[in-house]
Amino acid sequence: MGMLRAVLRSAAVLLTYAGIGVAGLLVLPLGMVSTMGHRRALVFLMGLWGRCSCFIFNIHCRVEGFRAVQAGGLVVANHIGTPDIFVLASRFPGFFVSKAEIADWPLFNVLARLGQTIFVDRARRHQIQWIVRAIEARIEEGFRVVVFPEGGAGLGEDVFPFKPSVFEAAIRAGRPVVPVSIAYQDLNHPSVACWTEESFVTHIVRLLKNPRLPVTLYVHEALAGSGERRELAKTAEKRIREKFLNLRDQAPTG
Repeated sequence: MGMLRAVLRSAAVLLTYAGIGVAGLLVLPLGMVSTMGHRRALVFLMGLWGRCSCFIFNIHCRVEGFRAVQAGGLVVANHIGTPDIFVLASRFPGFFVSKAEIADWPLFNVLARLGQTIFVDRARRHQIQWIVRAIEARIEEGFRVVVFPEGGAGLGEDVFPFKPSVFEAAIRAGRPVVPVSIAYQDLNHPSVACWTEESFVTHIVRLLKNPRLPVTLYVHEALAGSGERRELAKTAEKRIREKFLNLRDQAPTG
């Protein structure tokens, strides 16, 4: 049954992602007329992609906390696996900051480039200031930028220390930082959502076979984009970790 589910979902992923990719290509000419108009179209497609992905992978998402999140801010969350991107895109359409390796993933790489994802090559430290400026520009334009400050995915057991550099963008722009705790409640240890010591293909196939994935997003009160970036990063990390540990072992949600 799991293999049949994976085959049917794979077909749905190919058709859906191809359709959204074509839509992304069709709105490219809009960028020559209006950069803002083009980016608004991309944000709409990103939200659509997230909702479709959650539907295909049967990810049931419950949102708690502060539901009203204004555009034009930095959304920061703990990172567990690929489903994080689906659920955050479905709830907070915007632009993502992602590791450079995604540029090599089949299907995802095309959508990421069309969606103007900000890629981070962690081997090139001199890139940090360019990344900060890119994030700052997007949030100043009134768009959300979603980032995982841990710098990598874990086993869903704890939250790694946050890297403070990206918080500088919110401080420079004077825009809020919205911490979000992500907790999967399939009660597997580690969760099926986790992706660490396995290939990307193995990770995705496991998700395709999985019948249902419940997740809770807890949206914390926004933090003012001011002060010192290390303190801002520590405050966001503390709030996310405390709520994550509280939610992690709860029974599956509806």
